[in-house]
Amino acid sequence: MPLNDGVRPRSWWFDRRARSVLLAGLLALLAGCGTQVEVWQGNGHEAARQALAFSTLDLAVSSELPGAEEAVTSLAFALETELLYRQKRLVPRGGDIRLAVRISHLKDVPRETRVWLGSLAGSAELRADIRVTGPRIKPFTFSIEAQSRGATTTEDFLSGKGGSTEELTQRAAAIIVGELLDPDS
Repeated sequence: MPLNDGVRPRSWWFDRRARSVLLAGLLALLAGCGTQVEVWQGNGHEAARQALAFSTLDLAVSSELPGAEEAVTSLAFALETELLYRQKRLVPRGGDIRLAVRISHLKDVPRETRVWLGSLAGSAELRADIRVTGPRIKPFTFSIEAQSRGATTTEDFLSGKGGSTEELTQRAAAIIVGELLDPDS
């Protein structure tokens, strides 16, 4: 005759519940907590921003950092996408304005690393200096710093996109374009 009459001891249930809570806590830790962005105003930023009106622009994204080629390409593509979405035409030269973006700091977190390590992979960081010039505007500069620590949605967590350098450059592009254009345009 069995001693426990087929009923599992209470400690088994507690152990299973404790394991579930521990797993949920670990997943929350790995998911991280999203993207932070800071914008620094530079020389003549506010006055020029209010008067900035353009329909064409030429774009140059660069970096002197070793290994930043992928981030430069990703940021250029993200900026082109954001600008085209706002119905601004990109031209090779001679646009209403020239937008020169220089990545001055980059800490890369590849997507694969983010998938396997989550927030333990560290923060992806990007700092960029932006110079806006044009024949009919007073030149001005500003800087942004963006930091992405991990996924904010389950989809970002499972795909590894959240907190990756790709996600960070897309967010940085949205901030740069947001600084140039009126949100209602």
